[in-house]
Amino acid sequence: MLSWRHRTLSWHSAKLWMMGTLTSPGRPTTNGGWLPGWSVLRRYERGWLWPDIVGGLTVGAMLVPQSMGYAELAGMPPQYGFYAVIGALVVYAVLGTSRHLGVGPEPGTAVLAATAVAGVAGAASAADGGAGRYIALMAALALLVGAVCLVAALLRLGHLASLLSRPVLVGYIAGVGFTLLSSQLRGLTGAPITADSFFPRCWQFLRHLGDVNPATLAVSMTSLAVLLGLRRWAPTVPAALVVVGGATMVVAAFGLDERGVALVGAIPSGLPVPGLPDVALADVVALLPAAAAIALVGFTDNVLTARAIAAKQGYRIDPNRELIALGAINLTAGLSRGFPISSSASRTVVPAMLGSRTQVVSLVGSAFVVATLLLLRPVLGHIPQAALAAVIVAAAIAIIDLTAFRSLWRLSRTELTLAVVATLGVVVLGVLTGILLAIALSIAVALRRMAKPHDAVLGDLPGHEGWVDTGEFPAARIVDGLLVFRFDAPLFFLNIDRFVDRVEAALLENPGDEEWVVIDCEGIGSIDASAVDGLRDLVERVKSARTNVVAVARANDHVTARLRLAGLLAPDGPIIEFPTINGAVSAYRKLQR
Repeated sequence: MLSWRHRTLSWHSAKLWMMGTLTSPGRPTTNGGWLPGWSVLRRYERGWLWPDIVGGLTVGAMLVPQSMGYAELAGMPPQYGFYAVIGALVVYAVLGTSRHLGVGPEPGTAVLAATAVAGVAGAASAADGGAGRYIALMAALALLVGAVCLVAALLRLGHLASLLSRPVLVGYIAGVGFTLLSSQLRGLTGAPITADSFFPRCWQFLRHLGDVNPATLAVSMTSLAVLLGLRRWAPTVPAALVVVGGATMVVAAFGLDERGVALVGAIPSGLPVPGLPDVALADVVALLPAAAAIALVGFTDNVLTARAIAAKQGYRIDPNRELIALGAINLTAGLSRGFPISSSASRTVVPAMLGSRTQVVSLVGSAFVVATLLLLRPVLGHIPQAALAAVIVAAAIAIIDLTAFRSLWRLSRTELTLAVVATLGVVVLGVLTGILLAIALSIAVALRRMAKPHDAVLGDLPGHEGWVDTGEFPAARIVDGLLVFRFDAPLFFLNIDRFVDRVEAALLENPGDEEWVVIDCEGIGSIDASAVDGLRDLVERVKSARTNVVAVARANDHVTARLRLAGLLAPDGPIIEFPTINGAVSAYRKLQR
């Protein structure tokens, strides 16, 4: 229980709280300069320790099987999953602004990295003679992801988390989920599947149904059923560890490895030795586009996950600092001979449900992984690959968000189409091409909405203050001889022609001879040179017809400054400025008396 000292805010603390330095009484702050996590740890309170330890042990228990499984997804031996996460957890505990984000290996990032590195390595894998080169390239990719994130943070590009729209992100992640499902057909069944994309894998599986190993299938399906059951009815239990441990004991007890159930195999002893990978400059250049894609996807996923938990827990995160943290943990993973990492929603939600309060969870999780690697290494080699495949399939099922697709169906069929196209892009074209398609779709949707934004003729609604859209409120009165027009987007080269066309169409449709045109600029946040020229042409055309006055109302400083520099604002120009629509209408009515 918190002491009275922690239940009551002094006047000084209250001021800090209102300024955003503190989040709430008894809660740790994350506003710690360049080391926000360290700022929390320096103010650590005894009452937070036990829930943090429980949360950290749970995260560590989740990380052990997940790290091994996701390392194999990346085409790496299982121990490299440990190498990637051990130092990263400690680094994030110091640099991260989220007190709950579960950083480490993540299946989508692992698949994306494997696709990129396989292309550069000439399809070499960690199982053949190209193992050394493949591992070096994977470490180099992690370092590049870290460098991209740090450069983006220096440029303060934290807003890039919004580059992928929600529908496109839902579709992309679902595509990754289906790709993960197909990638584990061999591990789940023991069938000889060697294809590297969704449809060829599925076709190959159908052709080799007769080669399915019954013992392998039984282990994987039982493991998957228990995993899904524990997730549904006991979400705080480290289901992956329970399932992998149980499967290992069953396989050993009944000698199922002699009946075709493949095991992980020997795990090398010791911890990773930090160092730079030996790769050529040409390899670095070839990996750079993939590094940028992984950084964007990882950062977007991290921020969305961290924000969701932070909102429920009553604190805020800093997207730009999260860019720095993501860069730092990937640099750490690369120097440890690991692979690119981001975060896991499950490893974020579970410790929060257990009441964890700070980044000590990450420190305890790292210690758990180290202890497992050092003390239980012989046991790790006896883990059945079918159980790890079940862990990956469970993760794939979790990230295919059918609820989100149903929500998009209800809200917008257009956005549902975008999600489906993004899913098919990943499944058909591959993960790397799919993310590029997803980014292109997000940008295209944004440009389309800016090119054709909402606009309206405004009218005066009796009994209400302000001016309203006459399309939504037919009872609103249009003042004879006055057109009040609203445009809900910045004016720039992509939409200025539409703006001009819509104003002229409104002048033709409106009753009477419009002597005044008032442009409501509340939705026009900015204006570029092309829009200034288009506005000048519009003013000349309407004033040469029957309109005496063109005015702007509720324009911000940026817009008025641009118009003034262009010589369009009175007294030097033809456009009159009013602070409000009512002010413009009052001036018009005075002239009519």
